[in-house]
Amino acid sequence: MKMDWIKKMTVAFWVIMGVVLLAVVYAFYYMSVYNPNHDVMVIKDQSDRIVGESIAILTMLLGIPLSLRLYHVYTKNKLPKEKDEEQKVAHIVKWFLLRIGVVLVALALNFIAWMVFGSQSAFLCVVICLLFLLFFCKPNRNDLTYMLENHQEEKSCE
Repeated sequence: MKMDWIKKMTVAFWVIMGVVLLAVVYAFYYMSVYNPNHDVMVIKDQSDRIVGESIAILTMLLGIPLSLRLYHVYTKNKLPKEKDEEQKVAHIVKWFLLRIGVVLVALALNFIAWMVFGSQSAFLCVVICLLFLLFFCKPNRNDLTYMLENHQEEKSCE
């Protein structure tokens, strides 16, 4: 079995992580050097700030468990029943990217809330999303090969 798709997934993951980390570090530098007191906020109304921060935080709180659950269900339990490995790999890659996409949406909303409102809780949520991406979304060669081999053995025994 050709395993270069796992290398491609790993490279894609690290490129995404690199871009996100560069954006966060640049924004952190910008906020600390050019706006240390968060004096210039786009939206100054307190009720709008609360609504914006709440939406961003709820997106993170709902998005992370949802992305974990969907990835688990659709890669471990509902792999295509065909014996074609390319379809199975495409299925796994699709759900891998969807899992990262859901977390990136939550990260982007919290990043915007942090930049617009100067919210410390939104910054904490950005850090949580980054840690989640780093520890739970990184592709693992052993898990992915085991998933394909185990699924093939289960289907061949029927």
